[in-house]
Amino acid sequence: MNQMLSVDEAVLAAISELEEYTGWKYVKSQRRLKKKCKDIELVIDFFTSKWNHSYEYAGINAEFSMVYKKLGKLPVQNTVAVYCFRPKEGNDTYWFDISSKDKLVSVIDILKREIDQTALYFAGKFESDREGAVRELLEKHFDEYHVKLAFVAAILGNDAVVQKAHEIYDALSDEERQQVEDYKNGAQTMAWMLNPSNLKYIIDNHLVD
Repeated sequence: MNQMLSVDEAVLAAISELEEYTGWKYVKSQRRLKKKCKDIELVIDFFTSKWNHSYEYAGINAEFSMVYKKLGKLPVQNTVAVYCFRPKEGNDTYWFDISSKDKLVSVIDILKREIDQTALYFAGKFESDREGAVRELLEKHFDEYHVKLAFVAAILGNDAVVQKAHEIYDALSDEERQQVEDYKNGAQTMAWMLNPSNLKYIIDNHLVD
């Protein structure tokens, strides 16, 4: 019989296995694995479902983020890329089901493969070729990792982001273009105008005409 697990048991087992697999430091208070690559911090954060109930259901997911603290102290400022680990099969596309021993083993295997291709891959890239890693994020993974232009420009220079800035601007809807005009005239009514965003960076740095 497939043994059901308590929520704490399942979550701790998953994180402990992935801590050992990555070799990254576990920050228990934040439920986070962390690795420093010089001035860039790589982190994997784990989240649990509010529907979790011991011996009935345990759901978990995770996000891999890159943090560049030279852009600011707050996460909204210094989180410069995010990749979400989510189930690609089954009915639930948000939570991995780790309710039982068998399901836990399966999910750990899936997360190991995902982490191999993302967090561990970029850890190696940043350690061997920081500029190359950032260029790859810009050219191959920009949307997938929700990359911040400010980060790319900080490492590679503003010239490196001009083409991407034009792509983003050219794809704006008429409504968004009107928001840009309003912002230029002092509006602070939309979230992108108030927080560091790619569109705000493009306008503030005059990357498009």
